[in-house]
Parts: sequence; structure tokens; C-alpha cells
Amino acid sequence: MQELYYNGKLILGVDHGYGNMKTAHRIFAASVEKEVQLGAKALEYKGKEYGIGGGHKEFQVQKINDEDYWILTLAAVAEELKFRGKYEAILHLAAGVPLFWVKEQKESFREYLLRERDVHFKYNGESYHVVIADASIHPQGYAAFINYDGDIRGNTVLADIGNGTMNVAFMQNGKPLAGKIFTEQFGVYQCMKKARNEVMRNCQCEVPDHIIEEVFRKGTADIPERYIQAVSEVAKDYVKQVFSKLREYGYNSDLMKLYVIGGGGCLIKNFAEYDADRVVIIQDICATAKGYELLALQTLKRTQSRGKAS
Repeated sequence: MQELYYNGKLILGVDHGYGNMKTAHRIFAASVEKEVQLGAKALEYKGKEYGIGGGHKEFQVQKINDEDYWILTLAAVAEELKFRGKYEAILHLAAGVPLFWVKEQKESFREYLLRERDVHFKYNGESYHVVIADASIHPQGYAAFINYDGDIRGNTVLADIGNGTMNVAFMQNGKPLAGKIFTEQFGVYQCMKKARNEVMRNCQCEVPDHIIEEVFRKGTADIPERYIQAVSEVAKDYVKQVFSKLREYGYNSDLMKLYVIGGGGCLIKNFAEYDADRVVIIQDICATAKGYELLALQTLKRTQSRGKAS
């Protein structure tokens, strides 16, 4: 992917998930620990050391209530800069919040990401220096469409099914319809908890989350069939509930094409019965972060054009 710059600032997209943090090229589990566990990544900031990526962040409506997502932002910046062969940069951060909460959370999350402008820190033993010159906040989920090259004309539904929430937007010709945007706490983690309990009940054994996640992603794993069956039954019930909720909101598969992004897309792909001509699963887990970068560039250019016109 081509690097995007505006007035000398590198535009870097960060998708702040409850399950995973994503940038244009990197993904890691969204967790912050006060101690670095064996095998975890380490971030050193202001004399403190944090373990990164050892689990998942608990769902919370406001991501600014503690410093965890700030620490995770620094880790995401380091991951992406490392991928690009950089250790210093002047940044314009591009991030997002769910469509349903854009008006309420946009400015507060922007201020949260701009809490410190000149930042020195270490990540996995390597030093980074970034200047966060600015930040922009965009609609989560919708951003994934920016890189989608298919036909999104007509009446469509976007379902962004993450670890913590399911965000649904009804659209016409690619534009969200006012009053037809919904968010609820029905993410993949809800399915994970039920699958964990079902395995314990049927197999009298606790299976690590990463194995259950593998079944979610691939439909199978290198474990006995009875374990796979227990997880699969829960996953099938979960995706049935997803489609039931979509219909409650007004989704009609005869009249609307459905686009699914986020981790829930794997569950629908592997465990749901659906018409592949009417349901499109966008499988690039980094699509939203890439979309944030393009949306930020477009917004900055429009702002500059309006300034010149006035």
C-alpha cells in the first residue's frame, strides 16, 4: 500500500478494536498488562513497562476512560512504523468510532489521541520518536468500503461485527441513511464465552481461547472432533442470531445486499447458510485502518480546497 502524506505528515490509520488493534499492515491483540508476561510484547513509556497483546480488552462504550487505548495506540504506531522501516515520523493519526456514536464521541476521542504530541517510547527494545501533529476521527466500518472495488449501488446493509459490538448501517448507493444506524453489544466475544462454556459442559475440559478462535476463523482445528462440534454448534446459533437481529432492524435479503466486515465475517463464512450472491464478506481485517487513511487524506484535501475558495 502506498504511503499517504499531507503537508509533510505521514497519515497512519489505527483501528482500535476490543479484540484486536489493526493498522494498514499489522494486527495484534488489544490488551495492556502492567507486567510483561512471557512471550508478550513490551512497551516502555515514561518509565513504565507494559505487556502488549496477551489477551483482549473488555468492552467499554467510552475508550477514553483509562490510558489503555493510548498505550495501544503507541504500540500500533510502532508496529506499523517498523513494518515501513521507520522509527521516527511526524504523524497525522486517522482513527474511528462506530457510526452510531460519531457525534457523541468524535471530538473526545480526537482529544484523547492528541493528549501528547511529542512522544518518545520503546517497543520490543527499539526506540521510537513520533510527533503527533494532528488526528482525525472517521466512521468505523464505513471506512472499510473505501478500498472495496465492488458494486455498492442500490439498497445495501453494512454489518461490522467486531469483538465487542455489532454495528449496522443501512445505506443507499454507498451512503448511510440517517436514522438507520444501530450499535449493540453483540460481538464475537459473546460467542466466545458461550463456546467456552459449551466445551466445558460437553467435554469436561477447558479449551484455550486461541483454539476456539482458530475454529471460528477456519471452521476446524487440530483437536478432537467432539470439541470442534461443541464450538461449531455455538457458532451456528450465534450467526443465526446475527441474521435474526438484522431482520429486526429491517434487513430484507431479497431487496438488500449485505456486506460484512470484522471478525464476525469468518463466523458467517464458516457457519452460516447464506446466498453468496447477496452476502459479501470483506475478509481484509485491516480494511478499516486502510480506509481511515484514505478518508483522512480526502478530508484534509477538501478542507484545504474550501479554505482557498473562501
